[in-house]
Amino acid sequence: MPRFHHANLGVPPGLDDAEGAFLVDVLGYRKMDVPPDLADVARWYEADDGSQIHLSIDPDHRPAARAHTAIEVDEDVERRLDAAGVAYRSGGRGDLAVTFCADPAGNLWELRRHTRTP
Repeated sequence: MPRFHHANLGVPPGLDDAEGAFLVDVLGYRKMDVPPDLADVARWYEADDGSQIHLSIDPDHRPAARAHTAIEVDEDVERRLDAAGVAYRSGGRGDLAVTFCADPAGNLWELRRHTRTP
C-alpha cells in the first residue's frame, strides 16, 4: 500500500526563509536537517505524521496556476494566516471547511479541516 512521503515545491532564491517561516509558523511543520550536499539547494520540513515538504531553490521558479498541495490542518489555521498577513479564501461543504492561500513563493495550498467529529 503506497504511503505519502513528500511533496517537492519550488522556491525562488532569497525566499527560502520566508517559505520556511510559512511552513513552520502557519502550517506547523518542523524544519529538518538536509544532507550537506543539498544544503545550498534544498530545505526539508516534516509534519507530525512523518509526511514532508521539500523545497527546491530554483532561480526559474514559476508557481503553477492551478496545481496545489492539500493538507489537513487544525481549526486555528486562519488565525495563523491572519497573524502572518497571508491572504486567503475560505469555503467548504457540509462539515468540511476549506481555505485556499498562496505561500510566499506563490505555491497554492488547500487547507482542509473537519468542523465536526465523525
